[in-house]
Amino acid sequence: MKKYIAVLLAGALLAGCKDSTGVQDLNNPSLDETLSKPLTLGGLQNLQTGYTDAQRAALGIAPANYINFAEVMARDAYRVDASESRYVNEFLNGTPDPSAFSGGGNFTAFFRNIRAANTILQALPGATAEISAQQKSAESGLVRTLKAIDYYRALEYRDTLGIPYAVEGALGTTLAPIVCKTKVLASISALLDSANTELLAGGSTFSVSLPRGYTGFNTPATFAKFNRGWKGKVELYRALDHQGSTGAAGFTSALAALNASFINLTDPATGVYFTFSTAPGDTPNQLVDGNLHLNPQVSDSLQPGDRRGSKIIPATASSLQGVTWKSNFSVNQTQNIAYLKNEELVLLRAQAKVGLGDLAGALADVNFVRSASGGLAPLGPFANATDAISKILIEKRYSLLMESAHRLVDLRAYGLLRAPFFKQERPGDIFLKALPIPQNEADQRGGNITPVCN
Repeated sequence: MKKYIAVLLAGALLAGCKDSTGVQDLNNPSLDETLSKPLTLGGLQNLQTGYTDAQRAALGIAPANYINFAEVMARDAYRVDASESRYVNEFLNGTPDPSAFSGGGNFTAFFRNIRAANTILQALPGATAEISAQQKSAESGLVRTLKAIDYYRALEYRDTLGIPYAVEGALGTTLAPIVCKTKVLASISALLDSANTELLAGGSTFSVSLPRGYTGFNTPATFAKFNRGWKGKVELYRALDHQGSTGAAGFTSALAALNASFINLTDPATGVYFTFSTAPGDTPNQLVDGNLHLNPQVSDSLQPGDRRGSKIIPATASSLQGVTWKSNFSVNQTQNIAYLKNEELVLLRAQAKVGLGDLAGALADVNFVRSASGGLAPLGPFANATDAISKILIEKRYSLLMESAHRLVDLRAYGLLRAPFFKQERPGDIFLKALPIPQNEADQRGGNITPVCN
């Protein structure tokens, strides 16, 4: 897969390479070169393969840090590196430096991906006749769904600080303003809806092949169910954060989208996955990291007999840089990471049902996950909504451990990213809720990073 990434990233960064002899660099075409002639089916496949590979790369440790930064901020994990103290000092005892990886992380990778999506979308209308109108619709729906997810993942880390959204401009044009969370979430929701419409009008097959982790979701109709799963997730957090329709309307919107997805009460593992390999030219799972450890709360809170405890490996109790650990996350170089799986959808639906006051319905969803994934006995009735959410978040912790920023978003949405829900790891612990806007982004905007909401 990685052999195509150079093609994508060149387009994504709007940069071309020329050597002193003036010979075209065929491995790194510029955007102008990409758009100078009709897009062929082979060219589209290269671009699409590069884009899905770039989304996978954004999960990694350095320089992407999407998963491990989120799990440190949510207190599921620590990254304790004797030669790099910022993973502890700036996340557990201070403020990340906007000019460094700790403060500027989880930003560039997602906007590079969005630029790649824009390149595909810009080239698609002029594609050769071997790509039919229906297939163009399907491809546009596919790419715009993935683009919406990149926006959402960038926003997970900036929260109320906002992010740029209108980033379709050419290199050298005025930078897009930082847009507030309310507006970004509304735009992501609308983008998912329009992408879904294109998918449903896209015929029976995509013109491109998708990675093996998309098996079962590699036609326009089945991929639309993946789209609806993300729509439900976005709508839930819009309702929880009062960033969209609130109350019954917001949770009802989330529930409708989730029920239109691939949600089921049969197989918790159904879903789309990022896959990894040690084959030449491919990428191994980068969460294999000797410096990454689990917070003792993760193992201490695990219910005896929970099969999801297989994700946790006991380790010799150790301390460094003021934090202590006694377990690690079980992972190997070829282990998949869920992009979106049924287990998460069912628990998201339980959250939406709690928002609607349907505690019995939420309990049924929670007990499906406890039984199917954990091998645990069912819970009795929830005492109230607070009790229900507390127990749902326990299930989400173990079902989705080290897969995404879900726990950071949940704890922030429910006001739990604080003491006494967590103990202070070190003096001055600020319970970091978001990363700052990177310094170079602020500098290029003349320091104006106040989010625009109109």
